[in-house]
Amino acid sequence: MGLDSEPPVYSESGIYSNLLLCRGRGFPLYHPAPRTRLPEEYRRTGVAIGDVGTVTVEGDFDFFFNIYLPANDPINIDAPEDFVPLSAYRSRDVSDYNFDPGNHVSTDSIYERSGSFHNSTLGGDFVFNCMGPNGAVLALPHGGYLEKLGKLAFMRQYAAKNAKSWYKYLNGTRGCELVNGSLFLITGCEKARSWGMATFHHVSAQNEFQLSFSPTTDAVDGFKYRWQGAYCRSKHADPPLDDSPLNQTTFIHAFTISLPETIWETLFGDVAIRQLVDSPASMDKSGRGFVPYGSQGSLFTSFYNFFSENAPTGGRQCTGQDGIILDASPIPKVR
Repeated sequence: MGLDSEPPVYSESGIYSNLLLCRGRGFPLYHPAPRTRLPEEYRRTGVAIGDVGTVTVEGDFDFFFNIYLPANDPINIDAPEDFVPLSAYRSRDVSDYNFDPGNHVSTDSIYERSGSFHNSTLGGDFVFNCMGPNGAVLALPHGGYLEKLGKLAFMRQYAAKNAKSWYKYLNGTRGCELVNGSLFLITGCEKARSWGMATFHHVSAQNEFQLSFSPTTDAVDGFKYRWQGAYCRSKHADPPLDDSPLNQTTFIHAFTISLPETIWETLFGDVAIRQLVDSPASMDKSGRGFVPYGSQGSLFTSFYNFFSENAPTGGRQCTGQDGIILDASPIPKVR
């Protein structure tokens, strides 16, 4: 049996992020928690406006440094050489929005059948009707909190000016093996105290089934929720029992940072080193794997393409001598 006749294999993170990407909420992270080996100061609050990093194939945000913090800040221990931060933004330039308890984001194949969140009262049940073949849902028992920077001109210009040196530092000094266009600069993020994710894939299109996300404990223990249902892969995070800051990032809003191909080839060339692919889905149509320093994409190439194709014109992008900055927050087209 040839490779072309084998059924494609998809990662859970790829299924989840790809399906929810077009809902207009931001870029979905399959692993909302900050990495455990990052500085404690960063783990306390997680992703922040001004963070530079990338989204991994596993679906988490790999943080490198923050453009608003000085090089000697504990969070910026891996800042580039000769790093000069951007002047702080004004707090009044940040907009925020609270999502009520019981909020959820899902594909059209999943809809809420019933539940007790109609009064936005914590402790209700999520009950969904699901239809094949594919679907994804994010349930937010405690709701969510969105924070976005509104005035982005200075950030956009700063990123365009430093794009070349950042890629050179990250791929050279740090050995990150980033592909062109895979570097993100965070302009906003949505966080939650608790969450539940569920996905299904390749279920019969005629198959309708129920999925629920319900509390197993009361308010004293923080309303810990668990999934019940067939066909799905699911995960969850319980709320902290203290008043610690939010650090679970469910969606990010960001610029994608890339270099002109001529500059990229001058810096890194067309290196023929390839990473062992995890599955047929990790290959492009020619069967080739991921090229660290080339211009090919990884599992998230389709996401970057989506951002580029849907980035509005007129102030939403910045092309400098050494960098191309695009708005990576997906905005659904109005038809």
